[in-house]
Formats: sequence, structure tokens, C-alpha cells
Amino acid sequence: MGCMKPPVLPGEALLPDGSASRAGIWPVKESLAMVDELGRAIEYLGSGQLDKAERICKKALELDPNRADVLHLLGVLAHQSGQRDRAVDFISKAIQNDPQNPVYHNHLGNAFLEQGRTDKAISWYRKALELKPDYIEAHYNLGNALQERGKLDEAISCYKSALALKPDYADAYNNLGSALQKQAEMDQALSCYKRALELRPDYADAYNNMGSALQELGELDGAIGCYRKALNLEPNLAQVHNNMGTALAEQGSFDEAIFYYQQALNLNPALSSVFNNMGMALQEQEKPEQAISCYQKAIELEPDCGEAYANLVSQMQRICAWENLEPLGYKLDEFTRKALDQGRRTPEHPFSNLNRHPDPALNFEVAKSWSSDIARVMAGSGIKFSFDERRSTKTRITVGYLSNDFCDHPVTHLMISLFGLHDRDKFDVFCYSYGENDGSYYRERVQRDCDKFVDVRTLGHAEAAKCIYEDQIDILVDLTGYTTNNRLSICALRPAPVQVCYLGFPGTTGAEFFDYMITDRIVTPADHAPYYSEKFVYLPHSYQINDHAQAISSKEWKRTDFDLSEGRFVFCSFNNPYKLDAVMFDTWMNILGQVPEGVLWVLPGNRIAEENLSREAEARGVKSDRLVFAEKLPKGEHLARLRLADLVLDTRIYNGHTTTSDALWAGVPVITLQGGHFASRVSASLLTAIGLPELITHSLDEYEALSVQLAGHPKKLRSIRQKLAGNRLTEPLFDTPRFVRNLEKAYREMWRIFSAGKTPRQI
Repeated sequence: MGCMKPPVLPGEALLPDGSASRAGIWPVKESLAMVDELGRAIEYLGSGQLDKAERICKKALELDPNRADVLHLLGVLAHQSGQRDRAVDFISKAIQNDPQNPVYHNHLGNAFLEQGRTDKAISWYRKALELKPDYIEAHYNLGNALQERGKLDEAISCYKSALALKPDYADAYNNLGSALQKQAEMDQALSCYKRALELRPDYADAYNNMGSALQELGELDGAIGCYRKALNLEPNLAQVHNNMGTALAEQGSFDEAIFYYQQALNLNPALSSVFNNMGMALQEQEKPEQAISCYQKAIELEPDCGEAYANLVSQMQRICAWENLEPLGYKLDEFTRKALDQGRRTPEHPFSNLNRHPDPALNFEVAKSWSSDIARVMAGSGIKFSFDERRSTKTRITVGYLSNDFCDHPVTHLMISLFGLHDRDKFDVFCYSYGENDGSYYRERVQRDCDKFVDVRTLGHAEAAKCIYEDQIDILVDLTGYTTNNRLSICALRPAPVQVCYLGFPGTTGAEFFDYMITDRIVTPADHAPYYSEKFVYLPHSYQINDHAQAISSKEWKRTDFDLSEGRFVFCSFNNPYKLDAVMFDTWMNILGQVPEGVLWVLPGNRIAEENLSREAEARGVKSDRLVFAEKLPKGEHLARLRLADLVLDTRIYNGHTTTSDALWAGVPVITLQGGHFASRVSASLLTAIGLPELITHSLDEYEALSVQLAGHPKKLRSIRQKLAGNRLTEPLFDTPRFVRNLEKAYREMWRIFSAGKTPRQI
């Protein structure tokens, strides 16, 4: 949703008959009806002829400068014409002359609320209620002011008081729903919106709010339907166009989403949240320059829009635009710390945070802020699953794998053989997919090798969780974590008695709804346990599964096929560009400076990143033609291409994971720098599991020296390549059947602990 706040209707003043006045007209007709001229003034006010109404009031005031009803009406006129200070002055004088009129107190509250002086507004609403405890409009307006101040319990009480006095009060139901939605009481909120629409079927704001609640619950089709109804009723609601865009973007319909964002900006060009959301859609369409422009515009409109800063930093990493990244990163860190201090979700996403900060303590805090927000929302769904009858020793355990990435994706590349290797005498294997079916071999293979494949993409979070629960999954394994398009909300409902996070996200989820994390002692040493919400399940070798049967194309590539000159030493890094950073690039250029015949073969993924990397190389005294840019290829051909490299240089804060495994499977040594958190220790884990710990370094100087040494000593490098070739099929890293047996032992122990009624512990 970007910087967008959950939709809440502003406080609406009400006429004596109870109808809503969107223009904010105050009920003065009763107090002025005895005077014909003032009666005419009110008629002029109602028809929008403010000048005529004001002339009558000024003449009346000349006759009696202290007449309260005239002062009050002048306050109404000032309010109508946007003169907020004058409105406060006139109504305050009216109260001085008639302190017992609750209407004046209520509308002075409205005037202060318009000024943004919410505490003052609350005080005057309370005074109105002291004078008239059954004053429906004052209860309602006080609820709005309290909701604006974040005092949701008190606001809810006010709306309920208004509804007790006026049971058919649609506005009160709508805003009660909004307050309940903020408290994550989603079922109750939806009931309120439905009641508001029963009372007023043409209530566009209630449709919008209902759409927002459904969207939070993952029911995107329902949300989009609500937004369409709202726009059919009131086409000029900019915020609804924005909400429609975010829902469509979640469905992957980015062109349509951008259309609605543009409609929102046509109606209100000052909405920073829309620019932020449009930037994210453009980023998904791989239009980085346009995305950056949108984020910058969002910040220009709202300098405190932390999410725009987070998205801007992330996008600049993806195009290797490092020049201004450091000050932006400092600013983003300020937003992060402020959010954590206030107990709010951080603007920076957990995935982006661990890509910038190799600090497991900070990574944990950020992830926890996100998981707490997810858990809070889903707790209000009213769904509770019971597993009391499941505590038993079973001969067969049902494992469910939940993922967005059962397709041509690195996660499935790694684990493609897992599903078929599970021991069917002891395990049933179900897969739950909420990602798009890409029709690839990988998708077909997963569907074929599991016992049941369920596509839950079109189901809301609650319905997907019910599906998993009704299938009686014993151990649910989430493979996505905080990576793209995750649906951790399903796991937050706890549809399985044992829940595990694994593989997709290299860090803690910070979530109480996961019991365990599959890991190893290198990526998560024992002293890192305080920075993880999950209990460690240590596998004996690397935590990362790898495919022992991964096909390498038989195509015989030549270096000249990829603009690589024969006779040159080829360093290689095929990691995503967001993993590259200025510090490691300094080291790479230092290495090239000491290896005159060396080139660096990289896979930037976009033209702008290529241009930026070329410029960064020149700035470090290295000719840009010593960078060779590769294009993406099908996996088998890519692995065959990798064999042309002499040595792979790993990235720093976020290592190569599948990328490192690919290089090792292709027979190319990888030099890594072991870092301080999970994401920066994965290559060390992989190299240890394949018997090449000598390629693990612990400082940039050591990393640089080893790279230069191997480039300058062909015999030593050849020896390492021979060792890698010998170890590839004998050491544990690519022994997938052994890995699966160890994983199954872990699953059985998890189930034994649960069946015994014990709490999860390290395994």
C-alpha cells in the first residue's frame, strides 16, 4: 500500500435530520428559524451562496454584536470558505455568549479538527456531550477525532454510543469498521462495512474500506470487486484508484495497476503514496529509471515517506548506482530506528535490510516488526485451528511445502529432486503453490513428484490455510520467507501443528508462528540463536539442498562466443546486481589491477547497471572493456557456459547461494569472504560441504591476495579444480539422497517433540 494510510472517513457534521453534510454545514437552522432574515441566510448557505448569507449575518451583527446564533453562522460561513482561523474565532465568541449550547461546542470541535488540532477538537466534543449526553453527532465526531489520534478503543466506544442512539447510522458503522480494521479485528470490521452498505447501498467509501480489509486478508478478487463498485459510484475518488492499483499489482497486473495509479494522480497530483506505488510497479516491469523518478517524486512530496526511501535505495542497488547510496542509506536507517523505537513495522523490507546490513541483531528486529504486523492482522480473521487430536506417533508424516516459486526459479532448481526422493513408507508429500504456473519443466516435475499438488493462488490467506489444515498437514515448510510475493500470512494462521522455514530466505522471519529453521552450524553459529525467533535444526553438512542430477548442456561453448578473449584470465561473478556493492567492487578492481591479463565476467541484468559498472571501473583506474557482460541463458546452457571461467569471485554482504552451487557443480572454484550473518556465510557453508575450506577468506585483504595468487599460479589453481572435480560427487554437498535422509530425520524428531507435548527446541 506504500505510504497510504488505511482509509478513514473524516469527521462529518450532521444536520438535525441526521443526514450527512459533506460540505461540513453545521445545524444552526433551529436556533435561527425565528428570524426571517437569518432564515434566508441559512437558505443561501445551503445553496452555496455564501456572499449573500454573509451580508445578512453582518447586518444582523451590527444590530447585536454579541448575538450567539449569528456569530455561529458566521463561523459556518468561514468554515465553508476555508477560513479555518476565522471559523474558530466566530464560534468561540458564540460560545462565550451562549455557553450552554452543545451544538456550538460540537462545531468548534469540527473547526479545530479541520485545523489539525485534534486534541482541542476532542476537548470540545467532550464538552458538547457533557451538555447533551445523547448528542449523536458529537459521539460520532469524537470517535473520528480519537481514531485520528490512534485512541482506537475510545473511538470504538464512541461509535457504539452513536449507534445505540441511532441504529441506522451508516457513517458510524463505516468508521467503526475502520477503527476495528486498524485493530486487526478483520471479521468485525467487515461486518460493519456490510451493515453500512445495507443501510446505504450507494456508499462508495464503505466499498473502498471493505476492499481494503479484503486486500489485507489476501482476498484480491473480492477487494478489486469492491473498488470497482466504489468507482462506479464515485469515479473521482483518488484513493480508491490507488487502492485498485495496489490490488492489481499484487495480482501481477502491472500495466493495469499503472493505469489506475495515473488516474489517481490525475485527480490528486500530490499523493506521494501513489508515486511510491507506481514506482514499485515500474520496478517490476524492469523500468528502473522511471521507477527511481517516481520514488524521488514521492520523497519530494513527503520527505518523511520512509517506504519511498526504502524502495529508492533498493532500486539503486539493482542498477549499481552507488554514488548517492550512502547518504540515502543513512536516512533510511534513521526511519528504521524510529519505527523500531515506536513499535511499528519498518519501512525497509527484511530482505533489503539483510542485503545492506550483515548484522543479525538488526536483521532480527526488522523481520520481527514485519512478522508482528502480519500476525496482528491475521489474528483478527477469527480463525483458530486445533491440533489436540493430532498428537500421536505416526508411521507416516504428511509434509506440506508452501511456495511461490514452484517454477523456473533458483529455489526449485536446488530442490527439484527432493520431492521424488522422500521415503513414501514414512512420508506423504504435498505441495501448495501460490505462484504463477510458468509451464516449465520445473513446475511439471514438482507436480509429478509430489503426492498432491494444490494451487492456492486464487484463494485468500484464510481459505488457503483452511485447505492446508483440512489436508491434515503435520509439518508445513515455507520455502519463501520474505522474498518476492511471499504469503507468510497463511503461516501466521498456523494451519499445521509444526511449522518450519527453509531455503528461500537467508535469515530469521522473526515470527512466533514458525517453530524451526533448517540450518547448519556455519550459517547460524550457536551464538546467533538470540537473533532468531525459530529454533535451529542443524543438518550435519550444509543446510542448502542441491540437485545431484542437474543437467549441464552438452553444447561446447567457446570463449569467443561470449566476447572472452582466449589466453586471458577470466574472473566471474554471475550474482544479481543488487548483491554487488562499492566495497567489494573496489577489491575486484584491485585484483584486476594486479592481474593485467584478467577480465571480470558479470551478469548485470540491465543496461543501466552495465553503464554504471563501466563508469565505476573507469573511476578506479580500470578500463571498462575489462568488464564483460553476459546475458541470461537457459539453466543447462548457463552451466555449460560457466565452465569457461577460471575463478568465481563471490559477493560480500549477500553471497552467491544458488549461484555458488552452480559454479561448483560446473567445476569452477569460488573464493568467498565469510561474513557476519546468514546471507554472508552461505558460500562458506557450501565450500565446507564440498571439501574446499581453503577458498574461504575472512578479510578483504585475504580475499584479494588469494584471488591474485590463484590467478598468477596456474598449477595451484589447476590443483584446486582437480580437487573440486574429485569432490563433486563424493563430498556431501551434491549428495542429494543423503541430504534428504538427514532432513527426514529432522522431520521425525520435530514430530516426536510435538507428539510428546513438548515445546520446540534445538535439534
